[in-house]
Amino acid sequence: MLYPTPLEKLSSPVFDKKGLEIWVKRDDLCHPEVSGNKFRKLKFNLLKAKELKKETLISFGGAYSNHIYALAAAAQLFDFKSEAIIRGQELNENSSPTLTFASQKGMKMHFVTRSDYRDKAALSSNFSDESKFFIPEGGSNQYALPGCAEIIDEVLTEITPTHFCLAAGTGGTAAGVLSNKNFKGEVYGFPALKNGGFLINEIQGLLQEPTDRLSFFEEYHFGGYAKYNDTLLKFIKDFESEFDILLEHIYTAKLFFGVFDLIEKGQFPTGSKIVIYHSGGLQGRLPILSEN
Repeated sequence: MLYPTPLEKLSSPVFDKKGLEIWVKRDDLCHPEVSGNKFRKLKFNLLKAKELKKETLISFGGAYSNHIYALAAAAQLFDFKSEAIIRGQELNENSSPTLTFASQKGMKMHFVTRSDYRDKAALSSNFSDESKFFIPEGGSNQYALPGCAEIIDEVLTEITPTHFCLAAGTGGTAAGVLSNKNFKGEVYGFPALKNGGFLINEIQGLLQEPTDRLSFFEEYHFGGYAKYNDTLLKFIKDFESEFDILLEHIYTAKLFFGVFDLIEKGQFPTGSKIVIYHSGGLQGRLPILSEN
Protein backbone atom coordinates (compact mmCIF):
# COMPACT_ATOMS: atom_id res chain seq x y z
CA MET A 1 0.00 0.00 0.00
CA LEU A 2 1.26 3.46 -0.94
CA TYR A 3 0.27 6.02 1.70
CA PRO A 4 0.19 8.94 1.70
CA THR A 5 -0.68 9.01 -1.98
CA PRO A 6 0.77 11.79 -4.16
CA LEU A 7 -0.81 15.21 -4.51
CA GLU A 8 0.04 16.45 -8.01
CA LYS A 9 -0.40 19.96 -9.38
CA LEU A 10 -1.81 20.30 -12.89
CA SER A 11 -0.43 23.01 -15.15
CA SER A 12 -2.46 24.66 -17.91
CA PRO A 13 -2.73 28.16 -19.39
CA VAL A 14 -6.47 27.96 -18.69
CA PHE A 15 -5.85 27.59 -14.96
CA ASP A 16 -3.28 30.38 -14.97
CA LYS A 17 -5.67 32.72 -16.80
CA LYS A 18 -8.39 32.03 -14.24
CA GLY A 19 -5.97 32.42 -11.32
CA LEU A 20 -6.61 28.89 -10.03
CA GLU A 21 -4.48 26.13 -8.57
CA ILE A 22 -5.63 22.64 -9.61
CA TRP A 23 -4.35 19.61 -7.72
CA VAL A 24 -5.10 15.90 -8.09
CA LYS A 25 -5.09 13.56 -5.10
CA ARG A 26 -3.78 10.39 -6.71
CA ASP A 27 -5.47 7.61 -4.74
CA ASP A 28 -5.44 5.59 -7.96
CA LEU A 29 -1.78 4.88 -7.11
CA CYS A 30 -2.22 3.38 -3.64
CA HIS A 31 -2.45 -0.27 -4.74
CA PRO A 32 -2.89 -2.06 -8.09
CA GLU A 33 -5.96 -3.99 -6.92
CA VAL A 34 -7.40 -2.18 -3.88
CA SER A 35 -7.11 1.34 -5.21
CA GLY A 36 -8.66 4.68 -4.55
CA ASN A 37 -11.49 5.28 -2.12
CA LYS A 38 -12.25 1.57 -1.89
CA PHE A 39 -9.46 0.79 0.54
CA ARG A 40 -10.12 4.04 2.40
CA LYS A 41 -13.67 2.79 3.02
CA LEU A 42 -12.61 -0.75 3.78
CA LYS A 43 -9.73 0.02 6.18
CA PHE A 44 -11.72 0.44 9.39
CA ASN A 45 -14.27 -2.19 8.32
CA LEU A 46 -11.39 -4.67 8.11
CA LEU A 47 -10.08 -3.60 11.52
CA LYS A 48 -13.54 -4.00 13.06
CA ALA A 49 -13.97 -7.42 11.47
CA LYS A 50 -10.61 -8.49 12.94
CA GLU A 51 -11.60 -7.12 16.34
CA LEU A 52 -14.84 -9.13 16.25
CA LYS A 53 -12.92 -12.22 15.07
CA LYS A 54 -15.03 -12.57 11.93
CA GLU A 55 -13.81 -14.98 9.26
CA THR A 56 -15.74 -13.80 6.20
CA LEU A 57 -16.41 -10.41 4.63
CA ILE A 58 -19.69 -10.23 2.72
CA SER A 59 -21.21 -7.40 0.70
CA PHE A 60 -23.42 -6.46 -2.25
CA GLY A 61 -22.72 -5.28 -5.77
CA GLY A 62 -23.24 -5.51 -9.50
CA ALA A 63 -21.25 -7.13 -12.27
CA TYR A 64 -18.95 -4.11 -12.66
CA SER A 65 -18.69 -3.05 -9.03
CA ASN A 66 -15.35 -1.47 -8.05
CA HIS A 67 -16.29 -2.28 -4.47
CA ILE A 68 -16.65 -6.02 -5.14
CA TYR A 69 -13.34 -6.01 -7.01
CA ALA A 70 -11.54 -4.29 -4.15
CA LEU A 71 -13.26 -6.33 -1.44
CA ALA A 72 -12.18 -9.62 -3.02
CA ALA A 73 -8.58 -8.43 -3.27
CA ALA A 74 -8.52 -6.95 0.25
CA ALA A 75 -10.00 -10.10 1.77
CA GLN A 76 -7.24 -12.18 0.26
CA LEU A 77 -4.56 -9.70 1.32
CA PHE A 78 -5.74 -9.60 4.92
CA ASP A 79 -6.60 -13.29 5.37
CA PHE A 80 -10.39 -13.16 5.23
CA LYS A 81 -12.78 -15.27 3.24
CA SER A 82 -15.13 -13.25 1.04
CA GLU A 83 -18.66 -13.52 -0.32
CA ALA A 84 -20.82 -11.23 -2.43
CA ILE A 85 -24.51 -11.01 -3.18
CA ILE A 86 -24.61 -10.04 -6.86
CA ARG A 87 -27.47 -8.26 -8.63
CA GLY A 88 -28.62 -10.39 -11.59
CA GLN A 89 -29.66 -14.02 -11.27
CA GLU A 90 -28.76 -14.61 -14.92
CA LEU A 91 -25.09 -13.81 -14.28
CA ASN A 92 -22.18 -16.06 -13.37
CA GLU A 93 -18.53 -15.72 -12.35
CA ASN A 94 -17.49 -15.12 -15.95
CA SER A 95 -20.08 -12.47 -16.83
CA SER A 96 -17.62 -9.60 -16.42
CA PRO A 97 -13.90 -9.05 -15.81
CA THR A 98 -14.76 -7.82 -12.30
CA LEU A 99 -16.60 -11.00 -11.37
CA THR A 100 -13.91 -13.18 -12.92
CA PHE A 101 -11.23 -11.37 -10.94
CA ALA A 102 -13.21 -11.64 -7.69
CA SER A 103 -13.77 -15.35 -8.26
CA GLN A 104 -10.06 -15.86 -8.87
CA LYS A 105 -9.42 -14.17 -5.52
CA GLY A 106 -11.58 -16.79 -3.86
CA MET A 107 -14.83 -14.83 -3.51
CA LYS A 108 -17.99 -16.92 -3.28
CA MET A 109 -20.91 -15.34 -5.14
CA HIS A 110 -24.65 -15.53 -4.67
CA PHE A 111 -26.58 -14.38 -7.72
CA VAL A 112 -30.07 -13.02 -6.98
CA THR A 113 -32.86 -11.43 -9.00
CA ARG A 114 -32.96 -7.67 -9.29
CA SER A 115 -36.22 -7.54 -7.34
CA ASP A 116 -34.78 -9.64 -4.49
CA TYR A 117 -31.65 -7.49 -4.54
CA ARG A 118 -33.66 -4.41 -3.54
CA ASP A 119 -34.53 -6.01 -0.19
CA LYS A 120 -31.05 -6.00 1.31
CA ALA A 121 -32.36 -6.46 4.85
CA ALA A 122 -33.89 -9.80 3.89
CA LEU A 123 -30.77 -10.86 2.00
CA SER A 124 -28.57 -9.92 4.93
CA SER A 125 -30.70 -12.11 7.18
CA ASN A 126 -30.71 -15.02 4.73
CA PHE A 127 -26.93 -15.05 4.25
CA SER A 128 -25.88 -14.06 7.76
CA ASP A 129 -24.16 -16.13 10.41
CA GLU A 130 -21.79 -15.48 13.31
CA SER A 131 -18.68 -15.86 11.17
CA LYS A 132 -19.60 -13.11 8.69
CA PHE A 133 -19.05 -9.35 8.74
CA PHE A 134 -21.48 -7.45 6.48
CA ILE A 135 -20.30 -4.39 4.60
CA PRO A 136 -22.93 -2.32 2.72
CA GLU A 137 -23.04 -1.87 -1.03
CA GLY A 138 -20.24 0.48 -2.04
CA GLY A 139 -18.62 0.12 1.38
CA SER A 140 -20.34 3.23 2.79
CA ASN A 141 -21.04 2.99 6.52
CA GLN A 142 -19.82 4.55 9.77
CA TYR A 143 -16.55 2.61 9.57
CA ALA A 144 -15.87 4.10 6.13
CA LEU A 145 -15.86 7.69 7.36
CA PRO A 146 -12.58 7.76 9.33
CA GLY A 147 -10.76 6.09 6.44
CA CYS A 148 -12.01 8.71 3.99
CA ALA A 149 -11.29 11.50 6.48
CA GLU A 150 -7.62 10.52 6.25
CA ILE A 151 -7.61 11.69 2.61
CA ILE A 152 -8.02 15.25 3.88
CA ASP A 153 -5.38 14.80 6.59
CA GLU A 154 -2.87 13.89 3.88
CA VAL A 155 -3.86 16.84 1.67
CA LEU A 156 -3.61 19.33 4.54
CA THR A 157 0.03 18.44 5.12
CA GLU A 158 0.75 20.04 1.72
CA ILE A 159 -1.92 22.64 0.93
CA THR A 160 -5.13 24.10 2.33
CA PRO A 161 -7.73 23.68 -0.42
CA THR A 162 -10.73 25.91 -0.84
CA HIS A 163 -12.60 23.20 -2.76
CA PHE A 164 -12.47 19.39 -2.72
CA CYS A 165 -14.13 17.78 -5.75
CA LEU A 166 -15.12 14.13 -5.96
CA ALA A 167 -17.32 11.68 -7.81
CA ALA A 168 -20.29 10.30 -5.91
CA GLY A 169 -21.76 6.80 -6.10
CA THR A 170 -23.01 6.01 -2.60
CA GLY A 171 -21.86 9.13 -0.72
CA GLY A 172 -19.43 7.50 1.70
CA THR A 173 -16.33 9.31 0.48
CA ALA A 174 -18.00 12.72 0.59
CA ALA A 175 -19.30 12.01 4.09
CA GLY A 176 -15.84 11.00 5.24
CA VAL A 177 -14.26 14.13 3.80
CA LEU A 178 -16.90 16.33 5.44
CA SER A 179 -16.45 14.52 8.76
CA ASN A 180 -12.88 15.80 9.00
CA LYS A 181 -13.18 18.85 11.26
CA ASN A 182 -9.78 20.15 10.12
CA PHE A 183 -11.16 20.92 6.65
CA LYS A 184 -13.20 24.11 6.35
CA GLY A 185 -13.54 24.29 2.54
CA GLU A 186 -16.30 23.44 0.12
CA VAL A 187 -17.01 19.90 -1.09
CA TYR A 188 -18.29 19.55 -4.66
CA GLY A 189 -19.90 16.23 -5.54
CA PHE A 190 -20.44 14.91 -9.06
CA PRO A 191 -22.94 11.99 -9.08
CA ALA A 192 -22.09 9.23 -11.53
CA LEU A 193 -25.75 8.28 -11.86
CA LYS A 194 -28.82 10.08 -13.14
CA ASN A 195 -30.93 11.93 -10.57
CA GLY A 196 -28.15 11.53 -8.00
CA GLY A 197 -29.33 14.37 -5.78
CA PHE A 198 -30.77 11.86 -3.30
CA LEU A 199 -27.19 11.13 -2.26
CA ILE A 200 -27.12 14.39 -0.30
CA ASN A 201 -29.58 12.82 2.16
CA GLU A 202 -27.46 9.66 2.28
CA ILE A 203 -24.37 11.74 3.08
CA GLN A 204 -26.14 13.70 5.81
CA GLY A 205 -27.41 10.42 7.21
CA LEU A 206 -23.87 9.07 7.45
CA LEU A 207 -22.72 12.33 9.05
CA GLN A 208 -25.74 12.29 11.37
CA GLU A 209 -26.04 16.03 10.88
CA PRO A 210 -26.84 18.50 8.09
CA THR A 211 -24.06 20.27 6.22
CA ASP A 212 -23.96 23.54 4.30
CA ARG A 213 -20.54 22.89 2.73
CA LEU A 214 -21.70 20.32 0.18
CA SER A 215 -22.81 21.20 -3.37
CA PHE A 216 -23.90 18.66 -5.98
CA PHE A 217 -23.59 19.09 -9.75
CA GLU A 218 -25.95 16.55 -11.30
CA GLU A 219 -25.62 17.43 -14.99
CA TYR A 220 -22.45 15.43 -15.72
CA HIS A 221 -23.74 11.84 -15.60
CA PHE A 222 -23.74 11.46 -19.43
CA GLY A 223 -26.99 9.54 -19.42
CA GLY A 224 -26.61 7.53 -16.23
CA TYR A 225 -24.38 5.10 -14.41
CA ALA A 226 -21.60 3.72 -16.68
CA LYS A 227 -23.09 5.59 -19.67
CA TYR A 228 -20.85 7.57 -21.98
CA ASN A 229 -20.74 9.19 -25.39
CA ASP A 230 -18.17 10.42 -27.91
CA THR A 231 -17.78 13.72 -26.06
CA LEU A 232 -16.70 11.97 -22.88
CA LEU A 233 -14.37 9.59 -24.73
CA LYS A 234 -12.71 12.52 -26.50
CA PHE A 235 -12.30 14.32 -23.19
CA ILE A 236 -10.62 11.27 -21.65
CA LYS A 237 -8.14 10.93 -24.52
CA ASP A 238 -7.35 14.65 -24.55
CA PHE A 239 -6.96 14.76 -20.77
CA GLU A 240 -4.69 11.72 -20.69
CA SER A 241 -2.56 13.14 -23.49
CA GLU A 242 -2.14 16.48 -21.72
CA PHE A 243 -1.70 15.37 -18.11
CA ASP A 244 -0.54 11.72 -18.32
CA ILE A 245 -3.16 10.54 -15.81
CA LEU A 246 -5.49 7.68 -16.73
CA LEU A 247 -9.25 7.98 -16.26
CA GLU A 248 -12.21 5.62 -16.59
CA HIS A 249 -15.67 6.48 -17.88
CA ILE A 250 -17.82 5.54 -14.88
CA TYR A 251 -16.61 7.96 -12.20
CA THR A 252 -13.35 9.82 -12.71
CA ALA A 253 -13.83 11.06 -16.28
CA LYS A 254 -17.23 12.53 -15.42
CA LEU A 255 -15.73 14.20 -12.37
CA PHE A 256 -12.85 15.81 -14.24
CA PHE A 257 -15.11 16.79 -17.14
CA GLY A 258 -17.47 18.47 -14.69
CA VAL A 259 -14.74 20.33 -12.83
CA PHE A 260 -13.12 21.54 -16.04
CA ASP A 261 -16.50 22.70 -17.34
CA LEU A 262 -17.15 24.64 -14.11
CA ILE A 263 -13.71 26.22 -14.42
CA GLU A 264 -14.58 27.44 -17.92
CA LYS A 265 -17.90 28.80 -16.63
CA GLY A 266 -16.22 30.77 -13.83
CA GLN A 267 -17.64 28.76 -10.93
CA PHE A 268 -14.45 29.06 -8.87
CA PRO A 269 -13.29 32.46 -7.55
CA THR A 270 -9.81 33.69 -8.48
CA GLY A 271 -7.28 32.36 -5.98
CA SER A 272 -9.12 29.08 -5.37
CA LYS A 273 -7.09 25.98 -4.58
CA ILE A 274 -9.02 23.03 -5.98
CA VAL A 275 -8.27 19.40 -5.20
CA ILE A 276 -9.80 16.81 -7.53
CA TYR A 277 -9.94 13.36 -5.98
CA HIS A 278 -8.88 10.48 -8.24
CA SER A 279 -10.69 7.50 -6.72
CA GLY A 280 -9.08 4.81 -8.87
CA GLY A 281 -11.34 2.19 -10.42
CA LEU A 282 -9.13 1.88 -13.47
CA GLN A 283 -9.88 -1.83 -13.81
CA GLY A 284 -13.20 -0.65 -15.28
CA ARG A 285 -11.47 1.30 -18.03
CA LEU A 286 -12.87 0.76 -21.52
CA PRO A 287 -10.52 -1.19 -23.84
CA ILE A 288 -11.11 1.35 -26.63
CA LEU A 289 -9.40 3.99 -24.48
CA SER A 290 -6.12 2.10 -24.84
CA GLU A 291 -6.33 2.01 -28.61
CA ASN A 292 -4.20 4.45 -30.59
